[in-house]
Amino acid sequence: MTSRRVLATVVAAVALAACGSATDTGSGGGHQAASAVHMKRCGEDIKLDKPASRVVTLNQHATELVLAMGLGDRLIGTSLLDNPVRPDLKTAYDKVPVLSEKAYPSKESLIGMAPEVLIGGFGPTFSEANGLPPDQLRSAGINLFTVQCKGQKLTFDSLTETVTALGILFGEPEAARRLNARLDGQLEAVRGQVKGEKPVDVLVYDSGQTAPTVAGGQGLADTLVKTGGGRNVFSDLKSDWGETSWDEIVRRDPDVIIVVDYFTAQSTAEAKIKQLRSDPVLRNVTAVKNKRFLVVGLTGLGALSPRNPEVAHQIADTLHPQR
Repeated sequence: MTSRRVLATVVAAVALAACGSATDTGSGGGHQAASAVHMKRCGEDIKLDKPASRVVTLNQHATELVLAMGLGDRLIGTSLLDNPVRPDLKTAYDKVPVLSEKAYPSKESLIGMAPEVLIGGFGPTFSEANGLPPDQLRSAGINLFTVQCKGQKLTFDSLTETVTALGILFGEPEAARRLNARLDGQLEAVRGQVKGEKPVDVLVYDSGQTAPTVAGGQGLADTLVKTGGGRNVFSDLKSDWGETSWDEIVRRDPDVIIVVDYFTAQSTAEAKIKQLRSDPVLRNVTAVKNKRFLVVGLTGLGALSPRNPEVAHQIADTLHPQR
């Protein structure tokens, strides 16, 4: 394992994060398996006598963040796949027990596993609606860590802060630093590719026939479109995802439509594109006329994930192909 130092500068950086703060009561320096961890994350007070070693991740992007840090041996279970697992993480993923692929595991099964920490992907993950009431999980002695806080505007700073916080949770700040450095380098390459290019109008379409659901200005999809050299035509929508009308899509006339793809969607990406192309209301929309569609997986587009830079690159290649 790498050194488990948690320097004051790292702690301070996480303390500035939108979701809360983190501290480590260990003395620092050297391999400290017994160092206690005390973190505040998305309103949760996380306390461990030592860095986390028995963890369940409940969403794919949370799982892939941990695996990308090289910490798959700390996972005793995972759930909810939205897209095929990244090829470079597949070997590590296959070593983790899959508790449920298309739903959250039951609270009873999770409590019976006695994890130290559950890592949820989204603000509403720990809720009665999902069968994961936080009070009951806390009462069972389980700490709750959330990748994306409820109502948080997501940017690449959010990704950096989350990876740093995971490094503290697992007592592996150096693993967090390496992953952040790699992701930052990949994003800089995308920014260089689109520098000086005129932004292309983009619609990010999730689902819906009567009232289409699209990406708004608060979610990561908006940040990724901008990074890839685009302009989200619904960036004025004050949410991560929201409903609009087909007439409004016609009025905003996107040049490219990004279609979100995930296993639990009611329609495949191909079926969504067929629907968009066959709708007479949309026949004069520039993206539809020119058949400019891009399919992107939800794991990298709608959540903080090690896939974010590759999605930005995918968008950049579509909007501004290198000559």
